[in-house]
Amino acid sequence: MSGIAVVVLAVVASLLACALAVVLRRAQRVKRRFGVLEEIAAVSEAGASLERTLAAIGDVLTPEIADFCMVDLISEGSARRAVARVAPGAPAGAERRLADRKPSLPPGMRDGRAAEPRFYERMSEADLRALSRDPDDLAFLRALGIRSAITIELRARGQVTGALTLGVAWSGRRYRPDDVRFVRVLAGRIALALDNAGLFSDLGRSERARAEIAETLQRGLLPPPLPHIPGWSAAAMYRPAGAENEVGGDFYDAFPVAGGWMIVIGDVTGRGARAASITAQARYTLRTAAVLTGDPLVALATLNRALLARQDSALCSVAALALSEDPLQPVRLAVAGHPPPLLVDGEAVSETATPGPLLGAFAEASWTLELAAVEPGQQLVVVTDGITEASGSEGRFGEGRLHAELAGATSPVLAVQRLEGALHAFTAGALDDDAAILAIARYSGEAAEDVSFTIDALQPLAAA
Repeated sequence: MSGIAVVVLAVVASLLACALAVVLRRAQRVKRRFGVLEEIAAVSEAGASLERTLAAIGDVLTPEIADFCMVDLISEGSARRAVARVAPGAPAGAERRLADRKPSLPPGMRDGRAAEPRFYERMSEADLRALSRDPDDLAFLRALGIRSAITIELRARGQVTGALTLGVAWSGRRYRPDDVRFVRVLAGRIALALDNAGLFSDLGRSERARAEIAETLQRGLLPPPLPHIPGWSAAAMYRPAGAENEVGGDFYDAFPVAGGWMIVIGDVTGRGARAASITAQARYTLRTAAVLTGDPLVALATLNRALLARQDSALCSVAALALSEDPLQPVRLAVAGHPPPLLVDGEAVSETATPGPLLGAFAEASWTLELAAVEPGQQLVVVTDGITEASGSEGRFGEGRLHAELAGATSPVLAVQRLEGALHAFTAGALDDDAAILAIARYSGEAAEDVSFTIDALQPLAAA
């Protein structure tokens, strides 16, 4: 072999080795990022107080993602610092100074308007001066040695309710544009965790521009937070469609009945005030009949008669799940014109019931009670057709994509988060119809308490 050929082979081998090293580094980074998202989901599922949730989020982010991080809460145009955390190696007193420091946020973000992330890829002296409050504050920022920083909004219930700031300094790292894309997703997951901790409880803030009667209906009919259901872990999400997030026809509810609990999820025809009135009737008719009898079939039949008795045509689909006081007992299912509950067992996703007639359509309709055994590691997930019928650039979201997104989900919170994120990405944040998700699993934690989370009207990826 000639000397030139040997040199060429050596150069090619060197290039291949470099390319392989780059691929391996990227794979490791992706793995670490997924690990961070899983840890944030675990924080969400822990059901801790707001203060403990904020502290846990700071511990997850430093030092894996940032050398320092802050979460600021925004309300009525003002921001307050809720938590600050620094990684090992920080200058003395840095965490206390960051915690006491008044937030520096872009005006649009502070005012609750949508704002693009503020990204400093290479922090300059001019940037530090623009961020500083006074000479002493400027000296502190210089002492941190900030190399890159990202500030991004936290969005819940359609409102900017907080901001996340991440920075790298003494570790020698630097953020790149692809880090900003990841932080968009991360901010959404953090918003979910904070919402589950009870941060975003004012459900009426996004309805101020509506007429008084519409606002009253909206506040009264938004799904309530899920209660703690002994022996079960549960998570739910509700997202209304439309630019003004007016009440539509999707609903869910959970309440105690004789011998256990009843969970219902449904969808009524139409939108606006008329749909709201049907939704109210459906929810409270189901609740009353179920509480009195504990029987899903009686609840469906009672609502069917009530809808047929209305002066206007009113149709409603419902999936009712009856949970026994003994979580080892199978779940009793009754489905009326609704997408059937799905059993998620690892990578396998299958339907667990056959839908009966739509409610409000036929006076002589009847439904079947079916049983679904939910073993440890499995979960039941029910969605409204606003999920499968959602439109995007690729057509319908569809049952196939629904099953694929749920496959491998290991808990109700992860199932809801994954499906919510996929739906937002598929529709680019523009829903044609309301969407609701409800997931339950036998509680498998070691702690004595059970956990239930409600993720109402959130747009996690839009929060980025």
